[in-house]
Amino acid sequence: MADKTISEDDDSKPHRAPKKSAGRRRGRPAADEKGGASRQGILRAALKLSKSVALQDLSIVVVARSINVTPALIHYYIGGRDWLTSGIMNLFYKSLLRKWPTATGDWEQDVRNAAKAFFDHLLDYPGIAAYLVSNHRFRVFQLTAFGDRDYGAEMLNRFVGHVRAAGLSAERTGLRTQLIHEFVMSTANQATQDLLPADHKQFFEEKLASLDPVRMEHIIFGKVVPLQLGAEDLFREGIALFLLGIQRDRDIEGVSSPTKPALARRKRPVQ
Repeated sequence: MADKTISEDDDSKPHRAPKKSAGRRRGRPAADEKGGASRQGILRAALKLSKSVALQDLSIVVVARSINVTPALIHYYIGGRDWLTSGIMNLFYKSLLRKWPTATGDWEQDVRNAAKAFFDHLLDYPGIAAYLVSNHRFRVFQLTAFGDRDYGAEMLNRFVGHVRAAGLSAERTGLRTQLIHEFVMSTANQATQDLLPADHKQFFEEKLASLDPVRMEHIIFGKVVPLQLGAEDLFREGIALFLLGIQRDRDIEGVSSPTKPALARRKRPVQ
């Protein structure tokens, strides 16, 4: 009987690694086909690729070629395409949590620090940023197997906790969290794709110089700062607006005193 053909869209789960004492199972790659590969090794190599390749373009074939193994071996250790994408995202969030800033007890500072940590991590992985702004699956919640932790969910839980510490209602906490999350992903993608005004300063200066100063007076009036707007400036100004929005919500909802998180609660370590 011919072997089953596996497509890129196959969503099959990865195989559980056999015990060392077990012999080769049916469907398991031969020793000379492995090339020293492992599930974690494959995912680490794929995450590294996302520094230069959009995650949506990281197919099983692309990853296999990059580490000089067969696509069948990727399927064996990782599973189908969804498991590959989710595995890369989960490893991305795991590495982010290792850098997660320690809570200060000041909700405003903690929200800013956490958003900046996420932003900086996305700048390190442009391919992840590109994926997040154009895809919904695996943005946060990941596929897990064999007792794996969902690090995307853990990251979101921590971030929501910082926003919740402001003392807002559940509705406003959820809304503010979502808005900040979208802002960070969008801004990071613009920065890594050279889409910010500062990346095209000469072009904009030439276009603005050609405008009629009477008919286009408002554009000309506000032109200076946008032409200098880079990634760090946009993040700093943007997060300041979101923090002002949270403070406004606190005033509207009558949160009169600063609310601090319960620092005594221990965070589960990232291993």
